[in-house]
Amino acid sequence: MIPLIFAIAVLVLVAAAEWLHTRRIRVASRLAFGPSGARPWTRFVPLLRSLSLAAFTWGLATLIQLHTADNDPAKSSKNDTATRLVFIADLSPSMYLQDAGPDGALTRHDRMRDVADGILQRISGNLRFGVIGFYTESIPVVMEARDPELVRNVFNGLPLSYAMPVGKTDLGKAVNEALEHVAAFPKGSTRLVIFTDGDSVSLVPIQPRPESVKEVLVLGLGNPTKGTYIDSHQSRQEGDTLQRLATALGGIYEDVNTKHLATTALGDLVVPLAPLQKGLSLSQLAIFAMVLGAAINALIPLALEYLGSTWRQLTPARAPTLTERKQPA
Repeated sequence: MIPLIFAIAVLVLVAAAEWLHTRRIRVASRLAFGPSGARPWTRFVPLLRSLSLAAFTWGLATLIQLHTADNDPAKSSKNDTATRLVFIADLSPSMYLQDAGPDGALTRHDRMRDVADGILQRISGNLRFGVIGFYTESIPVVMEARDPELVRNVFNGLPLSYAMPVGKTDLGKAVNEALEHVAAFPKGSTRLVIFTDGDSVSLVPIQPRPESVKEVLVLGLGNPTKGTYIDSHQSRQEGDTLQRLATALGGIYEDVNTKHLATTALGDLVVPLAPLQKGLSLSQLAIFAMVLGAAINALIPLALEYLGSTWRQLTPARAPTLTERKQPA
């Protein structure tokens, strides 16, 4: 309503100014436009100029109103219900064993990167991302990030394991520490995705998940049947250990060593695409009105100059100077 009021006000003011201008030039019209006067189409110039400026004003006021509404602090605080998607990534040496992927040609770490990227490609909405890496202890790497590229950067070879003490992987301790890192988030706002092969010392008792955590996905990596020798033992995906971890957290265990996580497992993180909108949106109409109004208002002077009258002022020929007369032909 406010943009329309501004547009009407501009329309009235410009129309009044054009009416006054028309009255003033009517007396000298023959001097300005020649004996035949201005062409008939110029009678519509006041109307065109009034409508074009009114359209530009409506578009500008509409865009300002939309921008102000989007940046309203009260609205932002009311709708600040972002979902936290936190990845808990195993960075132990066993994650660099090569037995993952459909053909077993990838390391477990590379497979973790591919699965994480597949998840990020399918989710949308008001999301905040986090990554917690663990080996002998847990370290928050990225928290409350808006850009999923920060998550991809962590999984794409960031050498976080060098920041942790060397030792045995303690999955239970790492998960308990990760739960403490997300406990302060709003109730029911957090989804945890745990990537690990389960190769760890015996699980310590897992703490109850905090109220901030709504869902837990435990994703297993590595060959679940054939082990690979490392650090004096055969390392493989410990399905029993991961199932006990998922049960303790009230979550779901999935083997993603050769296949990606099902889209249905992501739940409400997958937001369906909105149907294609028919016609232009309000902001697009506002931009179109501004462009059209500005173009018409800018072209009116040019049209008046070259097409407003049939009369053309001629410049008289310059008489030759005395020097030019004396020069021989």
